[in-house]
Amino acid sequence: MLRILSKFVLVLFLGLHAFELKAQHEIPSVETEKTDQKLFGQILKSGSFEFHLRSFYMTTINQGALTDYSTWGTGAGLGYFSPRWKGFGIGFSGFFVFRHFENNIIAKDPLTGKSNRYELLLYDVHHPENHKDMDRLEEFYLSFEKENISAWFGRHHFESPLLNASDNRMRPNLFSGLSVDWKVNNWKVSGAWFSHVISRGSLEWLPVEESFGFFDSGRHPLESVKEYDQEVDSKGIGVLGVEYEGRTWSLESWNYLSENVFGLTMLQLNGKSPSHHGWNWIWGVQAFYQEAINDGGNPDPDLTYILPNENSSGFGARAGMNWPNTSVSINYLGISNSGRFLFPREWGREQFFVTLQRERFEGLGGANAVMLQLDQEVVKDKFKMSFGASHVKTPEIDNLALNKYGIPNYIHFTGLLDYKFDGFFQGLDLQFLVALKKENSEKEIPLEYVINRINMANLNLILDYRF
Repeated sequence: MLRILSKFVLVLFLGLHAFELKAQHEIPSVETEKTDQKLFGQILKSGSFEFHLRSFYMTTINQGALTDYSTWGTGAGLGYFSPRWKGFGIGFSGFFVFRHFENNIIAKDPLTGKSNRYELLLYDVHHPENHKDMDRLEEFYLSFEKENISAWFGRHHFESPLLNASDNRMRPNLFSGLSVDWKVNNWKVSGAWFSHVISRGSLEWLPVEESFGFFDSGRHPLESVKEYDQEVDSKGIGVLGVEYEGRTWSLESWNYLSENVFGLTMLQLNGKSPSHHGWNWIWGVQAFYQEAINDGGNPDPDLTYILPNENSSGFGARAGMNWPNTSVSINYLGISNSGRFLFPREWGREQFFVTLQRERFEGLGGANAVMLQLDQEVVKDKFKMSFGASHVKTPEIDNLALNKYGIPNYIHFTGLLDYKFDGFFQGLDLQFLVALKKENSEKEIPLEYVINRINMANLNLILDYRF
């Protein structure tokens, strides 16, 4: 924390010093100098500070004699965001985490040799033994906003269906580079180029090419024992998004370019149709197409992130209804068997209609999923519940070409209770999340494909406070 605060103080000092130097070169009178100094102080005072506190307890209960895990950690952060001057503004923030206790999250399971999957992402995956010196400078950017254009340069947040914060641990993903938004009428165009990324569960800002696979490289479709971690050649990530918001429907188009590795296009159409009974029909479709670029990141096929000429496509659909406080839907996703859907887990979490917490579809091809979702706002703007249940059919676990992480067929259930306080405790948010996964296979699954994948329960209690 002291290191973060020292960085904040240094930034402010440099800003003040730079302003003083400028004033020394433009002094028509003593009176003018004093006025400028006072104005600068007033500008600083009119900026905003944000305090963020998060306390997170997580436990995973695995099948039989397989290792169970649990941990509790607390983190706090502080950010400053300046007012705008001629459209320009600056912002910076930092966050530190302290681990109060852990149970087994550092040790490997003695029966399978597998490491922890969920709990460790609350902290520092590169130094799992570290439990108290976990601070990082997060945002540090120059922004511009005027009329219909907004731009950010430096380290900042970015949200899209695939590249996003994935803020369901202690800290989010952030990206370093340039992003621009242009809004006109019902249209919004977003463009970005990022050269560096810091992932949740990590304290280190990395060049994009070094961010591939540092969580888990999975299995290679050519049965290579090599890992592509630190072996991928890529200069950065390009994003282009186009969104249209109509009265009863919306359209999104997102294009992702991982330079020298892959290109991916995703389309989404959402709509609603009012009924005569006080509720609305809701519907949506999703589709994506992905293909490798050049050698997929490395001329050695044993070290590529995606095989040369590998491609993948997928289709999703949603149908349901909502009324003032409730929404229910049935959702579907199918991924082609021509290749694997690949998008680095270090960059975000895919937002498909069937997505439920504590599992992903990244690394799968030839998969099908059906999911039922229920959202209920019990007390307006205060207490809500969300439940999801899905059946996911995957390729055989020994199919390296279509099942990167060896995920068996499974049934998935999640339940979320979310209470937002008001009055004296306004800004406080209490959440309880449970995720259950059970195998759905007639074959016996080896234990190394069971632990942290199926026949397990993951429980989370999260306290989040912002002001």
